[in-house]
Amino acid sequence: MMNNDVDYWVNLTWPACPNEDDYKVFETHIKGETLLLGSTKLLLPLCSEAWDLNPKYENKKIKNKDWLDIDRRWDSIILDGGLSLSKELTDRLLPVIIEHCDIFISRSFLNPSWEPKYATYFPRKQDLTPQPQEIIINKVYSFYIWKNNKQF
Repeated sequence: MMNNDVDYWVNLTWPACPNEDDYKVFETHIKGETLLLGSTKLLLPLCSEAWDLNPKYENKKIKNKDWLDIDRRWDSIILDGGLSLSKELTDRLLPVIIEHCDIFISRSFLNPSWEPKYATYFPRKQDLTPQPQEIIINKVYSFYIWKNNKQF
């Protein structure tokens, strides 16, 4: 099962996992109390809390929780690659996230340059409702940003 494949997740390398430049994109766009969906090690310093089923690292910020169970408001929610897991998950998850934060930023794969083990969906901006702002990084991935609060 995907969530139990700890060796796979902890051994990802760029571009399957973020690099320092990607970290800076996340850091530049988040504000305030931040929830990380997943336990992407590089991004843990950016978050107040992280949710992952079967956490991959020992870190007091990481809670063993389902992403779809978001039940409170966050200033920012960040996600690395999770929109690529499946169209069904993205369609279910996006409304939940947007309802519970002012800013949502996700690094999203477009054309993986590696053989993805779990990713099956590579949405373009126009495939997502509501449509996000897009920061084009390269041919492999972009960042999508949704802002619910115009002050940001």
